[in-house]
Amino acid sequence: MSAEKVMGLLGLANRAGQISAGAMQTEKAIMTGKCKLLLIAEDVAPETLKRLTIMTEETGTPTLKMFTKLQLGTAVGKSPKAALAINDTGFASSLRRMVSSDLV
Repeated sequence: MSAEKVMGLLGLANRAGQISAGAMQTEKAIMTGKCKLLLIAEDVAPETLKRLTIMTEETGTPTLKMFTKLQLGTAVGKSPKAALAINDTGFASSLRRMVSSDLV
């Protein structure tokens, strides 16, 4: 996985209007069923991680833990973000393929 490629994909998804950024917006996307993939920052607060984990387990939303809050926010042109919800199946699938290809 190239961090630059992932960041580029996140920026593209954001410009396409397919990203919900920040803990509150991601929670809303998860609960309404819009979120196809949740990215959680590695340096997220324990309480936020616990809350998001419970929500994703209840809804069956796939989750990846990657990057820092600063990196996630920068990828979508915003201040540091604890989480990003990817609300498009195509972008979510592409991101998961990028990440899994690095694991093989």
